[in-house]
Amino acid sequence: MRVRIIGLGTNWWAAHSRDLNDPFCFRRNAAWFNSAGLMYGRRLRMCWAFPGQLRFNLTSNFDPERPLRSVGRTFECSEPNFFGGRMHLLFRLPVSGDAPERFLVTLNERTHGRILFANSAWRSDGVQPISVSVRGARYEAMVLIGATDWIETEIGRWILSTDGRRIELEIGASERIA
Repeated sequence: MRVRIIGLGTNWWAAHSRDLNDPFCFRRNAAWFNSAGLMYGRRLRMCWAFPGQLRFNLTSNFDPERPLRSVGRTFECSEPNFFGGRMHLLFRLPVSGDAPERFLVTLNERTHGRILFANSAWRSDGVQPISVSVRGARYEAMVLIGATDWIETEIGRWILSTDGRRIELEIGASERIA
């Protein structure tokens, strides 16, 4: 499956190889993880309503010192799978020239408006949550969407832009704003 990253979550962590005698154990065989989280001042809170994570291995050419360089890029990924109580999405290799099949989008209440997660009509059938953190009215949701999928918030319906680089608020059939 080819996935273009439009947005990443707030929460980052890493796992290194168990061979601490290797001076490059924190780089060579490390894996980097990302998921939804909420910042309160300088504190990160993982208030998972739907636990999940992205995983970047060495083969993905992910640069942990510059994670935002991955935004806008397309990767070959495994199918999302539920394991150990969490949804997992592995980013294997960067790809170029191929059209993405799915898009990783991150939403929050400040930018996109409140989502009523208790109502099953907050998303189209093709939207797949990867990681969702909710605390009171605040949330951060990382979801996979397709080209024709939508997400409903209190502001309106969010859809993928025609160029596949961002999500837009759908106002009418002929006009859209970002």
